[in-house]
Amino acid sequence: MDFLSNLSNHFFLYLLSITLAGALGGVGNILISGEFQRFRKVVNQQNNAVYYNIGSIKEPLVGGIGGILTTLLFIETASGQYLLYLALLTGFGSSAFLKRYIEQKTDHIVEQNNNRIQSENIQTYQFESETNGSAVKGIMSPSPVYLTQSEIERLTILQAKVGEAIGPKEAKVYQCEINSLLSLGKQRSF
Repeated sequence: MDFLSNLSNHFFLYLLSITLAGALGGVGNILISGEFQRFRKVVNQQNNAVYYNIGSIKEPLVGGIGGILTTLLFIETASGQYLLYLALLTGFGSSAFLKRYIEQKTDHIVEQNNNRIQSENIQTYQFESETNGSAVKGIMSPSPVYLTQSEIERLTILQAKVGEAIGPKEAKVYQCEINSLLSLGKQRSF
């Protein structure tokens, strides 16, 4: 390991080896956690917008960047072996931190969504030709949300997609579609 002794003298070699060590730490975190997430394409049905979620590819990238930023503090004073070891640990830790942060944000969105749907008074919407004239008069609390059978099925599918989302952006896309369905149902109650 001759290149490690003069790692601080060759900045390009330093960047390459430290980035690889940090990325290796990010890959190690994926392997230890056992949660490899594939690249996903998310399509918003409302406006046909397409979003991409790069999945677990972000963890080695963050690990490499974390390795570089952490070891820059010690490049003049530490040995090459210590810098590589530090980059590996930082890559692992920054990857784990990113994963935990994303999971917390996604769980928060899922919880918001579940609370919103549970607080709504969702009822099946009947078209004018299907009603027999016996409507309930009075004030309902909370106001009803009238959805057609196909909209209720779409709502159920969207709820499942929010629960399976691997990132907050993906969960927000589905939550936005759910909110528009609920708004449409509320408009029918007036």
